[in-house]
Amino acid sequence: MVSMGVFHAISTEMVVGSFAVATIGTIICVIAALVPSFGERLPSRLHSHLDSAAYMASIFGVLMIPMAIITGYLTSESMGGQNSMTLNKMIFSGLCIGFWSGVISGRRLCGYRIWEHRGLSILQGLSASLGFIMTIFLGSIGGQLGRGETALDLLPFDLGIYTSPSIGITTSLILFIFSALSLGYVLFFQARPVIE
Repeated sequence: MVSMGVFHAISTEMVVGSFAVATIGTIICVIAALVPSFGERLPSRLHSHLDSAAYMASIFGVLMIPMAIITGYLTSESMGGQNSMTLNKMIFSGLCIGFWSGVISGRRLCGYRIWEHRGLSILQGLSASLGFIMTIFLGSIGGQLGRGETALDLLPFDLGIYTSPSIGITTSLILFIFSALSLGYVLFFQARPVIE
């Protein structure tokens, strides 16, 4: 029988792969929007395809995150339960979902014309980059849990992501309520931007 670790590996590779495509596509679109000489060399059809690929890859990656979380939780249960690194994976998963939801929301609200607005292009690129950094952190913590090593071990300094701060249940509940209210405001009450 196939172990839960195999399903977790499959789901995480799908998440990382789709977010890598989304990040590369978004960054190229941002560069094309900010650097006119590069934008003129990039065919408009290719720019449109990169934008569409980034958008669809972002959506697919966000849809795959819950599967990665569930299989990761079940894998960690079979490996001896929860620890500080597993809690950090939950925190970074929330940040990852938040940044990538921002990328998807920005593209959905503004459409392809998001690349015509300098500020929104920069924000889109920053959101995708930070989302991918959170994805790298998640993979690093998973590698530390599963194999005891990560690619981030090559860095000459410690990022401090393998121990989680103790914030308590009350603070956690307050932060959860605040984030839920913020998400509700953005989704239902915030005005859509007008690009001129």
